[in-house]
Amino acid sequence: MVSPLLDLAGLTLEVNHLERGIRFYTHLLGLRLLTHDAAAGVATLAVNPYQTLTLWQPITRQHNDARLAPLRARGAAHLHYAWQVLEADFEGCAEILNAHGLPWQRIELGTPERPDPGLYFFDPFGHGLELRGINPDDERRTLFMPQPQPRPAYSLPVVGLRELALGFDDYPAMKTRLPRAYGFAFAKEQSERDFSQFTLGPRAEEDGNGTPQRWLYAWDPQVGLADMLGGEHALAHFYADVPDVRRRVVAEGLPFVDLPGDHESGLAVRDPAGHVFVFLPSPESSSAPIQEESS
Repeated sequence: MVSPLLDLAGLTLEVNHLERGIRFYTHLLGLRLLTHDAAAGVATLAVNPYQTLTLWQPITRQHNDARLAPLRARGAAHLHYAWQVLEADFEGCAEILNAHGLPWQRIELGTPERPDPGLYFFDPFGHGLELRGINPDDERRTLFMPQPQPRPAYSLPVVGLRELALGFDDYPAMKTRLPRAYGFAFAKEQSERDFSQFTLGPRAEEDGNGTPQRWLYAWDPQVGLADMLGGEHALAHFYADVPDVRRRVVAEGLPFVDLPGDHESGLAVRDPAGHVFVFLPSPESSSAPIQEESS
């Protein structure tokens, strides 16, 4: 089966102090601030020309995004997610974390013959961050290949978002629903725990060891590597064949809203686990869709 999912477009995190979140992500990761609306409790930051990180501060009696109000969307709580850095830059990341006074763990995810280390640390709001090295020449490709971005020397040299890990109370139902209702490509399942992996691309591919590919991890409520939890009530954006996903969502009977666009509409869906997935049409590869708002 060919999946309608094309790539990971962005994540939204729930924070209890918007300005502190902006400082953390612009300083430590060198992300570029695109929008900052204190009244709405929203800030959007550019990761690269095709991916964004959004921060939402909950405000009583209002919605951070009125379009998603019917779906009761929230930013993710204690989300575990990963960043891509070039393999050549990976070893220097620990020094940058030390310079910022951030504790971290290094965990080897590969083998002695094919090492694949990860660095794990937390942001000020309990979200678990991971750094993984990529080889841009790897034959496993993603729709929008990670490209080096201008970052200050004191910032981590991240080139893209790699993965997100979501929690699901009903793990068996999730395993069948995600491929059927949205078309996520099932890649593998771990034998020793309830942990499934889906490729954010048209076909399931092998993970690890330098791949530029992007991933969705899904597990039952558990503590994963480096004491990190899967996210609750997450809001995640994906590039996809939106009409294909829409047909699946309608057949599944899930609540959704259409999101009008300049050329093609997007789609936002509330999953039974409480996550909200936004599916966006792929932008033209010749032009970057993320533009800074004019002041």
